[in-house]
Amino acid sequence: MTIMPVIVMIFVFVPTIVLMVSMPYLTRETISFGVTVSAVQFHSEPLRQMRKSYAWISATLHTILFIVCIICLIYGDEHSKQQSWIIVTYSLVMVVISLVINMSYHFKMKSVLPMLPIAPEPSIMAVDTGFRKRNIGLSSYWFLIHVLFIIVSIVTVLRNYDLIPDQIPIHYNSSWNVDRYAAKSYSSVFMPTIIQVFITLLFIFENWSIRRVKQQVHPTDPNRSIRQDVTFRRTWSCFMVTASFLIVILLSVVQLNMISLLNINFAIPIILIIIAFIILYAFALSFWAGQGGSRLERSADHSNVRPVHDDDKWLLGMIYFNRKDPTLIVEKRFGVGWGLNFGHPVAWLILLGIIVLLVVVRTRFGG
Repeated sequence: MTIMPVIVMIFVFVPTIVLMVSMPYLTRETISFGVTVSAVQFHSEPLRQMRKSYAWISATLHTILFIVCIICLIYGDEHSKQQSWIIVTYSLVMVVISLVINMSYHFKMKSVLPMLPIAPEPSIMAVDTGFRKRNIGLSSYWFLIHVLFIIVSIVTVLRNYDLIPDQIPIHYNSSWNVDRYAAKSYSSVFMPTIIQVFITLLFIFENWSIRRVKQQVHPTDPNRSIRQDVTFRRTWSCFMVTASFLIVILLSVVQLNMISLLNINFAIPIILIIIAFIILYAFALSFWAGQGGSRLERSADHSNVRPVHDDDKWLLGMIYFNRKDPTLIVEKRFGVGWGLNFGHPVAWLILLGIIVLLVVVRTRFGG
């Protein structure tokens, strides 16, 4: 038995579990389990108790599942594919449990809403007319650093191509011993480069979207909500640039190890440090800012005005589907960050591209 899979599980999944358990506390004060409410309703006792029960149930189930997974890893066969399948199965079950809990509390929230303090529909809508003129996020020119790094990696590989062994390692077991090789070819050697390009383009799109996704301004305190939103977008734009560059570095490390230009004992710590940093960075931003900057500049004065809402466009309070809305990226209702408008055809093209890339990588390097 090796302890490495357990360490990876702790670094990757423990922060993820904490985020999932804490989600009701990270969302806006005008959204409760995917349903639009007023701030007064959000802070009412019934919804306070719902958030507590959600946290307890979610924490209990995910903790039990995590412990079971760790036990299976400890007693599993480290020299077979068993540990990989344990982690994959755990990930799928974790997602299913999270979805079931979220759906059940969404329906419970809809049944509780009529019993909450009455919140009249707003008679006004606040709009930030200077939104497009604000310096909201980092420029996409920052991604030129990524491009330069990728070019350097390509040149390095091409200059050393003749020195690359005829068989290159493409898979390691939990003890970090090679258990599968692939014949040297340009497609196998440059697969990490292809992923680097795709990741860079994806994050450029994400950063561009952060600057343009439609803004939510609370009508009773527009100035504070605008400041919250701007700070939220700036910090996550910085995260997109930083995280994507670290992923590009990680893939270059993987590539150099594949072609025997970097020792595995040196590559492993770099890979683990990068993964841990990205996860902890996202974790810290989520708790510091909350969704849309809702945890910034909190006010003790709670309004009983319910914002303009489009609950009927959100399936189960989580999936936005609106063919009439030209917006491709929308702010999440449950969680922190942004998601896709699945009523927009481009959203399905993006998903198709991701699936194709995963299938190609799985075909070349999976097992």
